[in-house]
Amino acid sequence: MNIDLFAQLTISGIVLGSFYALLGVSFGLIYQTSKIFHLANAIPFAAAGYGAVWSASTLHFPLWASLVFGLAVALVFGLLILILGYFPLINRNATLLSLFLVSLGLTIAFPNLLQIVFGTQNLPLQTFGADGELGSAFDNKIFTLGFMTITLIDVLKVVVAWLVVLAVVLFVNRTRSGRSITALRTNPTMAAAVGINSRRVYILVFGIGSVIAGLGGLFVTAEFVASPSMALQWTLIGFIAVFFGGIGSLTGTALGGLILGLLSQWSGLFLGVQFAPVVVFAALFIILLVRPQGLFGKAAV
Repeated sequence: MNIDLFAQLTISGIVLGSFYALLGVSFGLIYQTSKIFHLANAIPFAAAGYGAVWSASTLHFPLWASLVFGLAVALVFGLLILILGYFPLINRNATLLSLFLVSLGLTIAFPNLLQIVFGTQNLPLQTFGADGELGSAFDNKIFTLGFMTITLIDVLKVVVAWLVVLAVVLFVNRTRSGRSITALRTNPTMAAAVGINSRRVYILVFGIGSVIAGLGGLFVTAEFVASPSMALQWTLIGFIAVFFGGIGSLTGTALGGLILGLLSQWSGLFLGVQFAPVVVFAALFIILLVRPQGLFGKAAV
């Protein structure tokens, strides 16, 4: 085994797995609370990237302001999906399948809307410099340690991802609002009986989940570009992390995402890079065969 290659793949796996953990917590918080298969979480992901690009190039926002604007756009789109898309169906006692079909339809339609508004070309995140010209918004420095390399965005991914995961877990476990989320997730009937307003809890978790998805979109846009089809594959990874790590456990979801990232990169020792998605889905399939509740989930009693 090439030790240098293994070390580099491990670093890459931690970076990718941390990003998977971030996306998994975003998807998992919404799914575990509402039971809605929120595939449309891809919308705030892409909206954040396009919001940052547009505000920087059109409104002349500096980098930090464009990133904040992108997160605000993600929050707005996430809540609009809930209020205008899901709530009317929930009020009519629609099935979860109906809610999923709405989510699927929105997910398919949104990239087309982006192409109509912004065009089909990929858009880099650029800001105006002191000379009044648009230029790269972010200097993605490369750090080298022996044979291993890592970029500044990679470091930020790891740090931000685990800070967000820790903050969400502490919020759910230690705050009154978080306990309302847990109560609604574990026993909706009892939660309603003690006066917990499910609509308010849904707004809270969709807001948090959408902002976290927006963070993911900003990372992808800053490292690469904003594109109409940028979000769906990452949203599916979040879904896989939830079921791989274990439904009902945000910590399990985050750890599951980290493990998936490592497995996908370590597979490069034996397979080509193009097989990484196959490894991820194969790992999910095997885990669900052995432990249907997921790697860190608890079996139903």
